[in-house]
Order: sequence, then C-alpha cells, then structure tokens
Amino acid sequence: MLVGTCVSALAAATLTGCGSRVELGPVANARTASEIRAALGGSGESGGSEAAVSTGTGWATLRGRFVYGGTPPQMAPYNVTKEQAICSPGGRAPLQETLLVDSGTGGIQNVAVYLRDATRVHESVEPGDRSAVFDQKACVFLTHVLAVTVGQTVEIKNSDDTGHNTNVSGKNKMNPTVPAHGSIPFVPQKEEALPAKVTCSIHPWMVAYLLPRENGYYAVTGQDGSFEIANLPAGEELEIQVWHESGTGPGSALVVNTPEAKALGWSNKGRFTVTLQPDEVKEVQITVPASAFSG
Repeated sequence: MLVGTCVSALAAATLTGCGSRVELGPVANARTASEIRAALGGSGESGGSEAAVSTGTGWATLRGRFVYGGTPPQMAPYNVTKEQAICSPGGRAPLQETLLVDSGTGGIQNVAVYLRDATRVHESVEPGDRSAVFDQKACVFLTHVLAVTVGQTVEIKNSDDTGHNTNVSGKNKMNPTVPAHGSIPFVPQKEEALPAKVTCSIHPWMVAYLLPRENGYYAVTGQDGSFEIANLPAGEELEIQVWHESGTGPGSALVVNTPEAKALGWSNKGRFTVTLQPDEVKEVQITVPASAFSG
C-alpha cells in the first residue's frame, strides 16, 4: 500500500547507492509549456488532451462518494511464497486489495479522482515543498494508491526485516533496492495520465499504484468511499478522470453507466464533466455496479 502526487529535456534516472537521492532531472511544468505554446500560436497537451483554456472565474469544491452496488466480493489472501515469518505474520497472509468495500457504508476505497486539465491553478494546490511516505511492512505496500504532485519528494521506506526492490513503472521508471529498515527519496518528474503500477520482484505478490500530477487537483477515496477536491476553477467545464485498478475501461478507468453517471456525461474512458459556480460545493454520489469491475 502507498502512504499519506516540459520545456527542458529530462535526464535519465540514476541511483548512486542505498539512501541516496533518485534524481530524474528538472521538473516538467506543463502549464508553463502550454502558455508558451499558446503565445507562439501552438497547442499543448496534459494527460493526453488539448490544453484547456480558461473561461471562468472563482473557485469551487467537488466532493462525493463511490458506493458498491450489490454484495462485494471477499478478498483472498496474497499468495505468499517466501519468507513466511516476515510476510505472513502469525501464519496468516495479508488479504489482497484489488477491490476494497467498506462493510458498513458500502464505500469503495482507492478510487482515484482527478482533474485532467487545469486552466487555472489555485495557490493551495500548486506544487510545493511537501513530502509523502511510501512504506512497506509485512511485504505489503502500506498505501495502495498514492497521488502526489510532480516534483514532490516521496520517501520510499522499508519497515521490514528484509530487503525490497521498489519497481515503479510508467514515465518515472525506477527500480532501486531498499534495504531492511532503510529509505530512499524519490522525486517523480513527469505527470501520468493514469496511475503507474508499483511492484517488488523479490516478493511478486506486492502491488500498489503511484499517480504523479502537475497540480493537487486529485483525491483518492478513503475507506468510506468519499473524496473531496477543493479550489477547482469555477465557471467553466471541467473534465474529471475516475480510475480504479479493477475498472474495466481503458487503463483500468472506471466506467459507470447508471442514470446518475449518465447525467454527468460519463464516458467510456472513465470521465465525466461538471461546471461549478464560484464558491459552490457540489456533491455527487455514484453507485457503481459489480459489472464495472473486472475479476
């Protein structure tokens, strides 16, 4: 589990030893690049679409909850094949996390919700001097889905009595070995359109996801399935991406075809649109049928 998110060329990742900083070159700034391209009469992309153009003013909040429609599946234990004393404490392997549904509220955990393209960015979600911790214990990532901003330091920790390699896929590829009770700082440099898979080849059942975004317009649902994204641009159409690792859409995008989802213009790419008024707090509740998940 995961705890707690270009104008110039980007350098290749390097690792100089345990406890050293993983450097990937200068941080990309897609918003600045888009402004430069616009001034030159060109176009830009962020997350795979045309650069957004500001048409509104003010700020607003989007919050909501994802609820499972029906009886959720029971999670099976991970197939722990080695180092049983460390990876199966008490003789019991930890349960898989491919679809976590709260028994009390029906809330769906680990749904990533984020703005695809921002025309304006409130100062509260600008990239800043923040850090996040990505720990692993009992051969499990302690935060299953982590969203961070590009340029944010992620402390990759290992709280186990055995070594792990942390294999990050996608645009910010890296694969360092983190020794027992050690840590390595990692700074993602490129935005991902969808969460990137994180694995450990030493313990192949381990899996988590990392979503670096250019700004803080993102959320990952908690145990009760709720999320909130504050200070979104108001007065203009926003396109929101929704993802879950078991989603049946492209790249595991979460595709929902219920009437409430259709009212939001939900697409077969796991996206919906919303226009918020200045200072509005809009609530959405989405019931997700079992057919929206694979497996």
